[in-house]
Amino acid sequence: MVGSLRRTAIAVLLVAGGAGHRAPPVHAAGGPFQAYRFDDQFPASATVSAANAPSSARLGEPLVWRDFKSQAETTWRLLRGRMGFRQGDLIVKGEGSSPVLLSPKEADIDWGQYEALRIRMLAEGGQEIKIKIGDLELKQPLAPPREYQVYRFELNMEAPRGSRPVAIMPTDSLTDLVAISFIELVPRKTDFQQPAGRRNLGKQDEYRNTLYVHSLSSVAFEVLVPAGGRLHVGLGLAEKDKPVTFRIRAGASVLFSRTVNSADLWEDAAVDLSSFAGRRIKLAFETQSAHPGAVGLWANPLLTTRLEKNRFNVLIYMIDTLRADHTSLYGYARDTTPFLKKLGDRGVVFDDCHAQATWTKASTASLFTSVYSFTHGIINDYDLIPRGAATLAEQLRAAGYVTASMVANPFAGKTTGLQRGFDYMMEFPVVHRFRTEAADRGTDSAALNQALAGWLEKHRDEPFFLYAHATDPHAPYRPPAGFEEKFANPAETAEFDRDYARLRDKRQYGGGTVVSRANCAQSGIDAGRFIQRAIDRYDGEILHNDRSLELLVDKLRQLGVLDNTLIVVVSDHGEEFWEHGWTAHGHSLYQELTHTLFLMWNPKLLPSPRRVTEPVQLIDVMPTVLDLLEVKAPALVQGQSLAALARGGPFRRRGPVMTSRFAHPGARPSGFVPENRTGTFALLDANWKLIYRDKAKEAGIEEVELYDRRTDRRDSKNLAASQPAVATRMRGEIGRWIEAQRKVSQLLGPSGKTSLDPKTVEQLRSLGYLGGKQ
Repeated sequence: MVGSLRRTAIAVLLVAGGAGHRAPPVHAAGGPFQAYRFDDQFPASATVSAANAPSSARLGEPLVWRDFKSQAETTWRLLRGRMGFRQGDLIVKGEGSSPVLLSPKEADIDWGQYEALRIRMLAEGGQEIKIKIGDLELKQPLAPPREYQVYRFELNMEAPRGSRPVAIMPTDSLTDLVAISFIELVPRKTDFQQPAGRRNLGKQDEYRNTLYVHSLSSVAFEVLVPAGGRLHVGLGLAEKDKPVTFRIRAGASVLFSRTVNSADLWEDAAVDLSSFAGRRIKLAFETQSAHPGAVGLWANPLLTTRLEKNRFNVLIYMIDTLRADHTSLYGYARDTTPFLKKLGDRGVVFDDCHAQATWTKASTASLFTSVYSFTHGIINDYDLIPRGAATLAEQLRAAGYVTASMVANPFAGKTTGLQRGFDYMMEFPVVHRFRTEAADRGTDSAALNQALAGWLEKHRDEPFFLYAHATDPHAPYRPPAGFEEKFANPAETAEFDRDYARLRDKRQYGGGTVVSRANCAQSGIDAGRFIQRAIDRYDGEILHNDRSLELLVDKLRQLGVLDNTLIVVVSDHGEEFWEHGWTAHGHSLYQELTHTLFLMWNPKLLPSPRRVTEPVQLIDVMPTVLDLLEVKAPALVQGQSLAALARGGPFRRRGPVMTSRFAHPGARPSGFVPENRTGTFALLDANWKLIYRDKAKEAGIEEVELYDRRTDRRDSKNLAASQPAVATRMRGEIGRWIEAQRKVSQLLGPSGKTSLDPKTVEQLRSLGYLGGKQ
């Protein structure tokens, strides 16, 4: 025995006929399978022995930028002043104003994970150094001139969390030079104050729910083992150089033992418990270490069964930036989605689905919460979903599903608050570790498949909800070999890449490079040739993503879980190719950006294939999935279940199909895209679409546009002047909707769970501002 023990009787043991707390059964006869989550049953159903050794540990590595050699190799951006390089130092100098550096655009920083920012530098003059992160502004006096010093800024940004850029003003001098040796983010320490407890922790961007214990430890549970019983658990260390041995016992028998030496990764383990089927056993999770008090991590410990389960798995597959009308599933002339077309022939396809926002962060937040984008209020890259919003993952986890998210776009992860409810949250670096430039070029769906395959092989015996997010059809349009030549001429790729790079302007905002025909002319680029080459390569990326999805579905078949899996395929928004004067996305609410893919497949749940022409929206996905699975929806959802509609039943739309965008927070009067200076709303039904802009006059564009959707799905002919009665009616509906959404936003709150008054909820639902089942 190593180290001192403090034995803490957390709860009475579960014994047949005994009093006290009872855990839910692992399998209810005739009912849906319910796995046993040991972490959820802690501490109520556990008996704990663990060392009383409070500790803390840094669970991440410092993020450091150093060895600045050239402009091409430097990711920090110059906001003001001049930049140069000298012997590995980054040289900045004011030019009529103090110099300012901005953190790399690609650096997606969750400031809640870091306790300090350190900068080693020399200043030739000035009085102070200042940093700014959102509303947080910190400053320190400068050291004497020409002396290197490390400046440490304590961040204390536990809340609000999120990703946002940091601006550094290394000197307030307008003329003096500064030499920066390094910029470092210091990871925050995680406290482990109790002998044993729960934490959500990450290793190399893979986050899991854990039971932490100070060694020497034992955490014991009494459980009824189902037929085909199987225990799955991840193992991890909190600190480097403190190995821990993990053991699992059933009574006196050691079923599993492994020593973990690396603190960098999770190690997964599976234990066969089938020999104990039908018996109630005492299962003990034990740790031991030569370092007294060393912290061991049991990640997502779960008791499940290999036997068939009376419930469906769920796969939601998101294809980022895929406009529906560029898929053969939706009638595109090019066969860009042969697999989706085959899947659609056997499933339910919604022909007229619309996103609630035309950029990923806000749109995906609406998908997961069933809340309009205007209502959840995400505007900035660093905003989070409201605490009062419930997520689809939270609902399914509470219903007994093992939940996992694997995303190739950071906006679909922790930086938006979308880790909530997921047992496994695998951020985009997890996917990117499987990518190679030579094979994947600008795509990631093949790499995503590799990461997903490993997870599925380990968890196929568990009822799962898996969210997968690929970003293939996205600027700068670089499909892999074998797919590029399907629609493009590879001999033209080098020239297209050069043209694209010339047109890129880091001051522009939008998804990808936002350019117009005029930009091409000003740069001496043939506009027609450029846009056609972009479309050709975009279509090649769609084809590649379609093939990757086919291979993923084949993997589900190989693992024997396909027939029992509900597959939902969606896109978060579209992409513009000058239909209304611009490229990319996020800047308008026209059809090419709002119209998204939405397909559902499972012959058991949805036995009759059909195409649905009724207008629907992405906030309908959450209540529809819950309804199909017979899982209760939360009180505050704004979409409606489409389950009856998908099965050919009656459907009445209660709330509006509505898309919106906020004015861009960085928009300027002389900005590149006028619409970025105004908030915009789009209301549509089967016949009409009205676009309203609340600051149209300031932006210098039309306030109201009206389109006849029966003859004009491209939003090409504005009928507002010739149809004033329709325009006035729909404009009034938008106004009333905006006022109602402000009330719903108050219910959601900026933070904290808000209790909803039943009368208020029912009133909002009666007005069509809350959804759920029919």
